[in-house]
Amino acid sequence: MFLRRTAVLSAAALFTVGLAACSSGGDGETLVISASSTPHVEILEHIANSGAMGDVKLDVKPVTGEIDPNELLVAGDVQANYFQHAPYLADWQKQKGVSDLVAVADVHLEPMGLYSEKITAVDQLADGSTIALPKDTTNFARGLYLLESAGLIQMDVPFADADLSIVMQKNIKANPKNLKFVEIERSQLARNLGDPQITAAVINSNYAIEAGLTPAKDALLSEKVENNPFANLLVVRAADQSDPGIQALAEALESPETATWIQENYSGSVVPVHAAS
Repeated sequence: MFLRRTAVLSAAALFTVGLAACSSGGDGETLVISASSTPHVEILEHIANSGAMGDVKLDVKPVTGEIDPNELLVAGDVQANYFQHAPYLADWQKQKGVSDLVAVADVHLEPMGLYSEKITAVDQLADGSTIALPKDTTNFARGLYLLESAGLIQMDVPFADADLSIVMQKNIKANPKNLKFVEIERSQLARNLGDPQITAAVINSNYAIEAGLTPAKDALLSEKVENNPFANLLVVRAADQSDPGIQALAEALESPETATWIQENYSGSVVPVHAAS
């Protein structure tokens, strides 16, 4: 069953014990990592408790809305982050003029879904309904292509050929239900399901889970897992990618044991990229 917010908070408290700068010594290396609370911190807590890291310690800083995890990584305040997918990372580096952040592990998928408190099926969307989507560029585009997969809209560029960093509403070439779209911060989308002006919202699974939703059951529409490019990554500075502690964490995150744990604890709402044992 799902780990609840209490588990997340206890994980954050656990990892702050024995905080030290990333270093090697008699007590082993400590890696400081910025990670989203659900499911990322929970997965890291499992790895820390499993013994898979040997004498490497993890100090995990949960992501908050006020701090950009990539900025922390570039500044050297953390050694890694675990919250984003490849299109988001590429767009962020393009916007910031940064090129030295690299992925060293692809861990899991959080299939994006369409949720509503007003309808129970996609075909109930009325003409002129308003749908909320993530405000950031790549996840907004991702949401549009999710809607296209259900035939609700038609985009002017196929998903396989699209540059998600530049896809906008103007790329919708057919909208038979005259749907309206509003952009809301990812972390706020679930809270807006009760807004009388919003019929449905496209929400990333981690935020859906945090809001008490079960994506595998509650989503009216979900992304396909096969050939999905939105795997969540462990990201580091290029200069650190060969660090033994980073390599140990990457191996643990991609291990069959971690894949099995993800399957057992998230029941299809979070899907491991690599095969389970």
